[in-house]
Amino acid sequence: MNKKEESEYSIEQFTLDESNIEEYSKLITTAFLADADAQLVGASIIFTEQTFKTIFGGPSIDKDFFIRVIHKPTNELVGFFGLIPRKLAVNEKVYKSAIPSWISVRSDHQRQGLAKSMGKKMLEMGLAAGYDCGFALFEPEQRGIDTAEAVARETNIPMRRAFYLTKYVIRIFDAKIAASVVKLKWYEKLVFKLLQEVRESKSSSVRRYQKNDIDQIFELIGDFAERNQISIVPNYEDLKWMLNNPNVVCVVHENDIGKINGFIFAWEFVLAGFGNQTPFGWLDAVHIHRLSSKEASDLAKGLCFEAKKIGWAGIQTPYIPYFDSKPLKKAKFIFFPKRLSLDIFNLKNIDLPEKIESVYVEWR
Repeated sequence: MNKKEESEYSIEQFTLDESNIEEYSKLITTAFLADADAQLVGASIIFTEQTFKTIFGGPSIDKDFFIRVIHKPTNELVGFFGLIPRKLAVNEKVYKSAIPSWISVRSDHQRQGLAKSMGKKMLEMGLAAGYDCGFALFEPEQRGIDTAEAVARETNIPMRRAFYLTKYVIRIFDAKIAASVVKLKWYEKLVFKLLQEVRESKSSSVRRYQKNDIDQIFELIGDFAERNQISIVPNYEDLKWMLNNPNVVCVVHENDIGKINGFIFAWEFVLAGFGNQTPFGWLDAVHIHRLSSKEASDLAKGLCFEAKKIGWAGIQTPYIPYFDSKPLKKAKFIFFPKRLSLDIFNLKNIDLPEKIESVYVEWR
């Protein structure tokens, strides 16, 4: 921390509780809407209290693992940083890991080194708590990757660029609304309009998730750690909490004897740009490898039908290629080029594969 930071700012660990959530949600929203890229192309996130709870409200969250920045002269909150605990399997060996998330500094206090100082403090806390590693997805045009690299460099913690994502996936249900929050070229608008129709899946094997499905879903999601070199290891209580969340849409596919053999789910967020906003879905997990291409496509169509029914304008996510894209393309999902990197902070020198070809991680 430089002298100005020491004199003007307090960077402190705090305990998250219900009374904090509105204030931190507003700070994150303000920081992201002020981003230069968001000003040009839209496609930012309004961080509602519900969004905050979706990301930081799960049973496994350590409520003491949060950092804030207070501007001393005004006693105002100007910075926030959170941590999402996750077990990470690397070649099926499980490590204590986490996703450092949503580092935010109010726009009028940026370029003071505050994000980097929060990152260093979080790293110190992680080492003290016995974490083996941390990981995050970064867009090259965003400041987050610069902060991460600076923290790694100044603390001598190895940061490995493990994997590149090269595509985003999106399914639009209302092209006019989508164009009001995201800058689109004329031909993109045309394509989205041509593909915006949503029909109910005709498959009798596709239905909405029910609470007593959780054990079958948990068993299936364990496939990801077995099929990928690097994978999040599911937490039963977190998954149960997530799927019972009112802003989550989950559909399942049943085989001939009524056993679930595939599922897809997404959670709601508010997509914003140019003074407009709309409910949108974030595609969270896609388990279709046990299904035929037609069955998987029917499942994706089922998700779209249920999502549009509750008012979402579309669904999106970075494409993490742990699932086949073809069935989603049949369901009118569009895959377009967009580069992101998966970076791993290797705190305990864990043995990472030299060449990483298969990954399953979550954004949140």
